[in-house]
Amino acid sequence: MTKIYIDDSVHERGNFVISGIIVTKENIENQISESLKNNGFDPEIYEFKSGLNYRKYPKMLGVRNDLKNIISSVCKIGLVVLPIEQRQNIGIETFKGLKQIINSNEFGKDIEIYVDENYFRNENVGKEYAKEIGLEIYKLNLELDSNKFKGIQLADLVAHSCSTMLLEQLKIIDKKVKAGDNSGYEPDLEIELGFELWAGIRYNFLGEIDMERFETGDGFPMKMTEPYGLYISEFCNNELKENSKERFGEIYMGCIH
Repeated sequence: MTKIYIDDSVHERGNFVISGIIVTKENIENQISESLKNNGFDPEIYEFKSGLNYRKYPKMLGVRNDLKNIISSVCKIGLVVLPIEQRQNIGIETFKGLKQIINSNEFGKDIEIYVDENYFRNENVGKEYAKEIGLEIYKLNLELDSNKFKGIQLADLVAHSCSTMLLEQLKIIDKKVKAGDNSGYEPDLEIELGFELWAGIRYNFLGEIDMERFETGDGFPMKMTEPYGLYISEFCNNELKENSKERFGEIYMGCIH
């Protein structure tokens, strides 16, 4: 069975919302619970949230690293981008994007979908939207508590990380971090935060390698994410559309060291 987890990240500075989509066939729920336990948290009480104060909960950095490893090892990533003025329609816009992503990939028909709370006014409204879009054939779990359905915590991490990348693309933030150990670079080298985040998940984006361009063009292996893993809402203005495509539409898959 293919499991799909969805959560969002809202950014008023950039006037956009991103829904992060995690696709996996593995039992990631237990892996996330184990990470919380191993880092000193009771998984019945605590959960990973990207907006946590890490100074107050420093051990959550260990959980974040574990979640990044889970994503890189057993998950694929999709994104839905919409303008913040359409936030009230995040449910149906995300369902439009999810339908496109499912139709563009070979996930099979045995699909179960888990969506975080506040995507719809209530569960019945979500089911009506699903029927309208054509997702009612799949098993739907809507308006969920991410503490109980822990795969949503991975979608939260993806949505937040990709939002940071888009904020950098829009030149709203410009933050540098040290490359660190095992990065392939000098540990003290300062690199853009967006680059560091992109490097960690670029292989996991849903997409297809442009083989014609690779074989006859410039020789760079580029993964094209539309329509496989990227949906940009029709309500986005040209600036948001162009920057979303620039940041996520093509992903270089070659060596970056």
